[in-house]
Amino acid sequence: MARSDRPLSRKLVRLGFQLLGRDRAHRQDVWPGLKIDKDSGRTRWRGRHLLTLCRANSFIAAQRPQIAVVGSGPSLGSQKVEAIGDDNAILCNGAASLADRLRPLAVAVEDERFVFRHLSMLSNLPRDVPLLLSPAALRAWAEGDSASLTGHRVALIDNLLKPLGQPRRKISDPALRDIVIRSPQSALSLRPDEGVVITGTVAFSALQFALAAQPERILLAGIDLSNDQLPRFYEGEERAPSGLTTGLDRILAGFALAHQVADRRDCKLACASPVSALLPLGIPLDRSLM
Repeated sequence: MARSDRPLSRKLVRLGFQLLGRDRAHRQDVWPGLKIDKDSGRTRWRGRHLLTLCRANSFIAAQRPQIAVVGSGPSLGSQKVEAIGDDNAILCNGAASLADRLRPLAVAVEDERFVFRHLSMLSNLPRDVPLLLSPAALRAWAEGDSASLTGHRVALIDNLLKPLGQPRRKISDPALRDIVIRSPQSALSLRPDEGVVITGTVAFSALQFALAAQPERILLAGIDLSNDQLPRFYEGEERAPSGLTTGLDRILAGFALAHQVADRRDCKLACASPVSALLPLGIPLDRSLM
């Protein structure tokens, strides 16, 4: 089995829930063992209290000078990430490995497969680092090392189209009218604490949290989207497979919409990767990490 694969037990769980029907198949994200009361935030693992969820806006303060959304693209390996500064960056997936070089604003993980591959990286994060976790990532972490979640502030990355404890819905659902902003090709959430639009990269989910905080500037670092055949900056020769190419059009449409929304809010969006597929969208190159 490839190191990047889900464990066989999770594959079987996914298959079983898919057989129960598409509308509620996402219930597999928390089964078995994880129970989340979204109203109160109380979260139990295997019948015992695990943590109480908070809102991301409790640790991502509004109207900051800058928020950096940091991915794990190969370009980041040659950049001066310390120049981002402490308490400014949402580190996505493998960018969590930078937590010993700059103190993050938060660490964001959406895909349970990343947790299965890199639990030791996550378990060793300082307990004062806040976390943005999807239900599936939270369940996988609790299964692997629930004790290491103690002390972290955790906010949920909930999928607006597959919401926790509710049936699947369409982006055109009237209940989402005041929550999302749409373009013909994409959508994003204006209130990410109520849920985000998922495109296939956790960096876009993190960007929705950043936009909601209305900073003066958002720096996108390590979001290459152009070289997924190369190892991520923290990987060696053995690398996990990437699905970015398959979903690239959907991902780029999301970032294009985010660029428009940022402009309307007088928020400057910039990209630190000189090889990023975001640059042709009109997002300017920032050389501060070079």
